[in-house]
Amino acid sequence: MKHFLAKHATIKHRLYSLYYTLFSYGRGLLILTLSLWAGNFISQRLPIMIPGSIIGLLILFFLLAFQIIPTCWIKNSCNLFMRYMTLLFIPAAMGIMDNYTLLLNNWVPIIFGSIGSSLLVLLLTAWLTEKLHKKTTKTATLSDSNEEQPL
Repeated sequence: MKHFLAKHATIKHRLYSLYYTLFSYGRGLLILTLSLWAGNFISQRLPIMIPGSIIGLLILFFLLAFQIIPTCWIKNSCNLFMRYMTLLFIPAAMGIMDNYTLLLNNWVPIIFGSIGSSLLVLLLTAWLTEKLHKKTTKTATLSDSNEEQPL
């Protein structure tokens, strides 16, 4: 009789674990979907040329940054998407291959645009990093000099 009760508790624990996992995935996917829908709704209503998916991503970012939504609520769903991300890019790759002749005819502007934008981002990042590093070094030096003077 004792063995049957132990087996029953294990089954109950497994069912609870399955329920919690499914609830966790469902909650995360619901939050991600609602963020996407909100972004698409805002994109359709405002006269801006930003895709709804980007606005939805920004909404999700601000919800997580201001801790309105805990990260543990979407962690499992995000891990699921990251695991199968290559499958999500297959339709986009097939769309690019449908326009192969267009890419072939315009390869020079595409290459120069890619290299130019990458260099621009690299230079702006280096400039901003140097500026912030000088600012933090300057404030650290000032705070160190204030601590060394006797009262």
